[in-house]
Amino acid sequence: MKSEGFELTHSKGKKRRKLLTFLGISGVLSLSIFFIEWFGSQESGSLALFADAGHIATDVFAHVISFSAIFISSKKPTRKFPFGFHRFEVLAALANGLLLVGIAIFILYESYGRIISSRPIHVESMLIYSLIGLVINFISAGLLFRVSKESLNLKSAYLHVLSDLLGTVAVVIGAVIIHLTGITTIDSVLSLFIAIFILKTSISIVKESLEILLEAEPLDFEKEHLVEHLLAFKGVKEAGKIQIRKLTSGIFSLELQLLVDDNADRDSITFQTHTLAKSHFGVQFVSVELISEKFKSKLNSIAVQEKEHHIGHSHHGHHHH
Repeated sequence: MKSEGFELTHSKGKKRRKLLTFLGISGVLSLSIFFIEWFGSQESGSLALFADAGHIATDVFAHVISFSAIFISSKKPTRKFPFGFHRFEVLAALANGLLLVGIAIFILYESYGRIISSRPIHVESMLIYSLIGLVINFISAGLLFRVSKESLNLKSAYLHVLSDLLGTVAVVIGAVIIHLTGITTIDSVLSLFIAIFILKTSISIVKESLEILLEAEPLDFEKEHLVEHLLAFKGVKEAGKIQIRKLTSGIFSLELQLLVDDNADRDSITFQTHTLAKSHFGVQFVSVELISEKFKSKLNSIAVQEKEHHIGHSHHGHHHH
């Protein structure tokens, strides 16, 4: 039994190393695209190339978040941090999202200025740098595609790279059109679209991070499905309070209050609930409370008294029991 546990941990460690390697290589590639495109935007005067470099920067952050999330989520919960360190990923994502909003607003401001007064663009170097970026981007997307099904975290990193790829394709096409037509305004229009795209992505990152931090009910948890299962247990009359918290993408904690028959087998219901939540729904942290009909009204009366009691306390200062 002991060796089985060791093998499981060993294979988990091996899988983690594989994911970190792929993510690391992909992250370094994204970083190199960022520098290439940023340098190219300075040399060619292309704002679209600069906007795409900004977009790639978001991707570098996504890699850092995914990388640290794999590390941090493997850290065991402690007495001080009983739910582990999963929220680090959310905090990093929030910081990333806010930074991106800033980058997008800056690009929007710049492209508006450029549309009013058009600037000369060295289209050949714009094309060369964006093509180099495109090739590296393809390699990065190919790498992450292989591991994107392993976790939600890696899937989001892969989607980041994929959206970068589309941005770079747009810049390449733009450079070709400018080369053929000589209309440099295309560059500003392109950067405008890329900035709007960055803004849209970053606002959704900020929104999701804030919802997790403010403990809003997660939309990606099948609550109704869970309730159906719970009500099917022998002796369960109703599923009262159900509090689901999302700690980070794909990791939840669950607090349940079930109303049960007076003669119900409470141990059996508790065990079934834990098994259901952990093995079927993948919830790591489960807390179950079983109460009877008589006890329910007693509990409800406490809640109101507790509030008044609390208000009384705050008026009279701290009271030692």
